[in-house]
Amino acid sequence: MNNYLNKLYQRHRRLNRLIDNCKAASRQQELRQLKKIRLRIKDEIAAARMKLEPARL
Repeated sequence: MNNYLNKLYQRHRRLNRLIDNCKAASRQQELRQLKKIRLRIKDEIAAARMKLEPARL
């Protein structure tokens, strides 16, 4: 599971770099798509972390 989580973090970082490049190049359509993908990966990271660290009451 940790390996999966690490891969998600790597993909998220790569997307951040791509998004920064799109901002500089003013590619708005591509920027929107990348942001959607980044958000989906962020949700996957949160779900994976919850499996590793269940909420404590």
